[in-house]
Amino acid sequence: MDQRLRMEGGGTLTVCRQENRVRLVAERPVDGRGLYKVWLRGRGGRRLLGTLAPENGLLRLGRTLSVRELEQSGCWPVTGAEAVMSFSFQENGGWYCEPHPERMVCDPELQRQVRGSMLCRKDSGGFHLAVPFRTDGPLALETLFCLGHLEKIQGKPHLVWNFTAEGAPKLPKHEG
Repeated sequence: MDQRLRMEGGGTLTVCRQENRVRLVAERPVDGRGLYKVWLRGRGGRRLLGTLAPENGLLRLGRTLSVRELEQSGCWPVTGAEAVMSFSFQENGGWYCEPHPERMVCDPELQRQVRGSMLCRKDSGGFHLAVPFRTDGPLALETLFCLGHLEKIQGKPHLVWNFTAEGAPKLPKHEG
């Protein structure tokens, strides 16, 4: 039997036990204010479930975990959940989460290289796409690596690429 809980911070969490597995689905209305992480609560602890992503007009996250995993984190049975803003668009110079950046770039090869949502900021000359700068995994837009520049967004380094309004990459401006 499904259990439906109201999440603090808005939205709902559906909990469905299937033998020794638990299907968890969090949903929250899109408010355009930022990115949200979902935290589960139980009698003995708290656990990060993940980040809500745009899907069919909602922010949504679905995960299946074992009862044992939830017990080990003190979250079985699940007693509540919380949607916490982890990244504010308003406080970040116009950056927002673009769920389909592949639709914004014009080159088919670049469209294939985009891996999921990216931060986006639009301006009069086009737009910028950004991803957290990491050295331990695949890179979005690897063929454009040399055209990217590092920029701190909410205090964390991001690799940023500039594009024309038509979606073509722009060369970075050099000052000096």
